[in-house]
Amino acid sequence: MRTSYLFCKRPEIIAISFLLVATTMSCKKFVEIGAPSTLLVTSNVFNNNFTATSALTSIYTQMFNNSESYNLGQDLGLLADELTNYSTELTQVQFYTNAMTAINSSGEWANAYNYIYQANAIIQALQGNGNISPAVAQQLTGEALFIRAFWLFYLTYEYGNVPVVTTTLYTVNEKISRTPQAQVFKQVIQDLKNAQALLNANYVDASDTTITAERVRPTKAAAQALLARAYLYTQQYDSAEIQSTNVINNGLFQLCTNLNPTGRIGRDSVFLINSTEAIWQLYTPQPAGDNTNDAQDFILAGAPSTATTNSNTISAQLLNSFEAGDLRRANWIDSVPGTTYYYPYKYQAYNTNTPTEYTMVLRLAEQYLIRAEAEANLGDMVDAANDLNTIRARAGLGASSTLTASSSLQQADSAILHERQVELFTEWGNRWFDLIRTGTINSVLGTPGNICQAKGGVWNSTSDLFPIPQSEILVDPNLTQNPGY
Repeated sequence: MRTSYLFCKRPEIIAISFLLVATTMSCKKFVEIGAPSTLLVTSNVFNNNFTATSALTSIYTQMFNNSESYNLGQDLGLLADELTNYSTELTQVQFYTNAMTAINSSGEWANAYNYIYQANAIIQALQGNGNISPAVAQQLTGEALFIRAFWLFYLTYEYGNVPVVTTTLYTVNEKISRTPQAQVFKQVIQDLKNAQALLNANYVDASDTTITAERVRPTKAAAQALLARAYLYTQQYDSAEIQSTNVINNGLFQLCTNLNPTGRIGRDSVFLINSTEAIWQLYTPQPAGDNTNDAQDFILAGAPSTATTNSNTISAQLLNSFEAGDLRRANWIDSVPGTTYYYPYKYQAYNTNTPTEYTMVLRLAEQYLIRAEAEANLGDMVDAANDLNTIRARAGLGASSTLTASSSLQQADSAILHERQVELFTEWGNRWFDLIRTGTINSVLGTPGNICQAKGGVWNSTSDLFPIPQSEILVDPNLTQNPGY
């Protein structure tokens, strides 16, 4: 019998299908530890600090192993206007032509609810647990709340109204209904507020209290950064400005100035390990066959494949969006020699297990763009222009001629949307979400942009949401399908 991803039939069991990982206090890396191969009994996992920490950090390893960064970058890039598809695989063709189906169960539904279930189990197991030291329980609870908020955020922007799952009780979860998106965001924001109060201000190792240079676990700043995004998406601009300012003024972070792929050294290049711009990165489990899934699956060694990976190129729309002299165009996009096959080149460690890059999840540049948008919507065009031009200057460009002290809100929003397009391309689906939240998706993919038509599809106004997987609707009678599917 199939079990829904929203619940587990054994509430005392945490389903973890990967080996647990933890950070060691000496070498500051994740290492594999012995564990049962598939299921872990809660009482055995949460009887000491080390195994409890391992249960939490295992979720990050699953996120890496499941290629969440690449999958969101590719799938949502295909849905939007960032990538050109060469794959003949059915699901990718459906993404590219904006013709998703409920039968193929597209999107992050299954993995996201698995991560959320594990986070809920950890939160539940740590409550009043005398076997775990208070400082460790506090940090782990904060991280679990952050994980739940992170994946609820992605679920609601893929599927709209989604179930808010905060328990491991299968009797509750197996009959759960969809929650209005406004309420989902309330849960996201509350979880992030609670996480911010619990998380360490510094990066910590496997002890959960000792400071480390590894930026692979969420901190207070990570909660603030995701809060800033959540507030921006819900048009709470004053709060978005406050949270992004908290991150920008945090002394741990600085914009990297080195965008040259041949001269990337130390921490002054955006996508390197522990770069000064990194707010949160996913650690690459060792021993690794490569650094990041993004590099392995985006970089082309020749003509694009017809398979599921190495099958996309940068779209003409994205390529033509860069202004002359933009260092991001020169350094974050590369091409197969002698061809017009351009591909994302933000991650450049390809076919090597020498560790130089981690997968970026949250970074400082986005916070400047969040604050610029918040300031513009609050009527502060001077500061909005300053923040926007900070990002442009790093890219070797002059001040924006569209966003100035005398710009209208429409001009400001246009300039910021453009800057987000060329700064955050192929990163965790930012472009797709931007088109949805700014109300520009119909005009870009439909008329007058007609991008969907150019991709071989037919745009429908209901195509901005993913279909709920049909398999989940069959399991849970209270789930309803999105319009158009």
